[in-house]
Amino acid sequence: MAFGLFKGKKSDKNKPDFSEIDSNEKAFDLFNKKQLAKLYLMPLEFGGLDGPMNCLFVPEFVVELKSRFDVMIKNLLSEGKKLRYAANPEYKGKSFIPSKLHITVTGDVQFEETIVIW
Repeated sequence: MAFGLFKGKKSDKNKPDFSEIDSNEKAFDLFNKKQLAKLYLMPLEFGGLDGPMNCLFVPEFVVELKSRFDVMIKNLLSEGKKLRYAANPEYKGKSFIPSKLHITVTGDVQFEETIVIW
């Protein structure tokens, strides 16, 4: 079941285009300029590590949307639900900035969500 929390219609001219960000150095440069934010695939509070295998650079709105989703997951866990959580990026071309982030939860509750980034 998909909740549709993160779906929205934007015209193509308003969408960001990260096709030229084809290296980690370019992504990190945009992060240093505060044009991108750090996102953890597995939240630190769920046991994720603060390292390159768990970290992406994305626009701030993606961090905010995923944070809302993670709060919902945290609430389900506090209710005693047994869950498996996965967040998988999807890329376009050679870009280091994911175009989508797919989140899947299985276990006592099951659902999927996709955050469209660009």
